[in-house]
Amino acid sequence: MAEKQNRITLYWQTDTQGRRFLVPGSLEGRLDGEELEVVLKEKVEPGAAKLEAALEEKAKRGATRFPVFQQKAGTYGIYSEYMTRHGCACCSLTTLLAAYVPGYSALRPEKTVAQVEREHFGEAVWKKNYGKHIARQMPVSLYGISRILTDYGVPHRYVGAFEDEDALREIGAHLYSDRPVVVETSRMKRQNGRIVRWFDKRFAGSYHTMILLGMDESGQVIFTDSATREWSGEWQRLKKAALSDLLAYMFPQKNTGDTHVYFSRRKNTGGYILIDA
Repeated sequence: MAEKQNRITLYWQTDTQGRRFLVPGSLEGRLDGEELEVVLKEKVEPGAAKLEAALEEKAKRGATRFPVFQQKAGTYGIYSEYMTRHGCACCSLTTLLAAYVPGYSALRPEKTVAQVEREHFGEAVWKKNYGKHIARQMPVSLYGISRILTDYGVPHRYVGAFEDEDALREIGAHLYSDRPVVVETSRMKRQNGRIVRWFDKRFAGSYHTMILLGMDESGQVIFTDSATREWSGEWQRLKKAALSDLLAYMFPQKNTGDTHVYFSRRKNTGGYILIDA
């Protein structure tokens, strides 16, 4: 476990167009530690009964607290090396389950691997992945994340294939309605549907899974990240970037009928998951 609690609180506000965005609140500890608790709140004026009731209902779903984990923390027991090499998707899945599934608020990535994946994917599939050499073990795919969210009744929609313009509009609208989006990026930068840079480590060393939490007041996306990127300074477990910048490193799924729960190849994964809770 982290030596001390690192926590950042952000507040939801609504602009004149009804769009929801996040503004700074308080920070305890660091943004670049082994773990970070992200708390999303809204200051409610006394007497705003309907809004208070809505927020109470949302709080019951666990949608106000998002624990974020550093995959290279080395605190995951026998799965520490796996997390270092392949743990981005597991860390993101753990964040989602801790936020939305009752009883999982204290869930950690090593338990997600050892128990959650094993129970939901089945013993044979689980052993096939984790019985390989560590270099060949694969992270959970977006389909695998979607399948576990479905099993737990977390409302969402997995969008595999997409056109950039449509994705930019859909993801932006989703974030402005205070609902997260899970994305997968690669080291290949795209422009107008074509790869223009084959090795760019801005958002991924190879492939990388993150959770977009919302927009800030300037239109930047605030997102969780289990990896450390030099360009982001002290903002590590939580980062900011333009949505168009993130989209340039995302990629559409080509084989939309694929059902591999662990990453297999590029054409079988990609896309994004819209969380509707």
